[in-house]
Amino acid sequence: PDTEKRKLADRPELRMHSLQEYPARYTAYFADHFGFRKPLFRWNSFLFSKLLHSSPVPDNMVFGKDGFMFLMREGVTDQYRGLPVFSEEELERIGERLERRRQRLAEQGISYYLMIAPMKATMYRDKMPERFRQVAGWSGIDQLREHLEAHTHVPFIDLREPLQEARTVRDTYYATDIHWNPWGAFAGYRTLMTRIAGDRPAVGVPCEAHDYVVRPDTNEHGDLAMVIALNDVYPRVTPMMEPVQPLRARRLAPEDLPGSGFFKDGPVFMSGPDQEAPRLLMFRDSFAVYLIPFLSEHFSRSVYVWTPIYNQDIVDHERPDIVVHELLEVFLRDLVEDRLHEPDE
Repeated sequence: PDTEKRKLADRPELRMHSLQEYPARYTAYFADHFGFRKPLFRWNSFLFSKLLHSSPVPDNMVFGKDGFMFLMREGVTDQYRGLPVFSEEELERIGERLERRRQRLAEQGISYYLMIAPMKATMYRDKMPERFRQVAGWSGIDQLREHLEAHTHVPFIDLREPLQEARTVRDTYYATDIHWNPWGAFAGYRTLMTRIAGDRPAVGVPCEAHDYVVRPDTNEHGDLAMVIALNDVYPRVTPMMEPVQPLRARRLAPEDLPGSGFFKDGPVFMSGPDQEAPRLLMFRDSFAVYLIPFLSEHFSRSVYVWTPIYNQDIVDHERPDIVVHELLEVFLRDLVEDRLHEPDE
């Protein structure tokens, strides 16, 4: 079913050159498409989760404590256990590249910031299954932060402490979803904007919690619960952040923007209330979805490009005042080969 977050096997064609592979491929197709598969998958998920207290798809997600679910993917278990993810050579390569990038942008009057969004497991280690308990205590974020602070001038936005503090008020991540919730994103926004405002006072000060009213909303959108087709059994509770005063930034339609066809990564274009304010360009992933309404109030124009890879061509096209590269912790290793459209590399 669609909830499994994967492409089901296609029906194989019987050809002479692939005859040897046909039985195995047809078996995979049949397993994905036989009658009653969806209800049987759902009942199997219910049996595993409610009676056996385990995941029916442990390669995709696992249950933690108190109803918390956690993503499983190749290589993520080492990160869950706090093991280093970079070699010294890789850290040097990343640091040199990011410092060259920062210098190149600074020569154009552009400020550059690298922000890593922590995984839920990093902020909720107390909810993780015992087999993933931390063994090292020196994670990829720790490695990267230490190296950049010691060997570069790249501003590194570490969100772990602010998110931990925000959690004392209410949960910052969903129990049944990979992502942080709006309250967690608000903590990330304040941390980022506090740093930017220190360098660029024209962006204004970040909003405070009292500028919003938090109202809970229960829905069935939890992506980890969808993996096991039980998103109605395990609903997602969202602390909706409703502004006391209406937000003034507005989204621009790409077809109304000259040159918007240049972008190929599903950008979001926002126009802020102060057209004299600085301009923002963010390379981002899905964790920035909740950041966009908060950030856009501070900039005359903000563009959010859904790609984990820095792209100098987009910077040249947009000519922003500020570039933010936001990346989820689980994708940290993408920085090792982050070379797209980088001149002189």
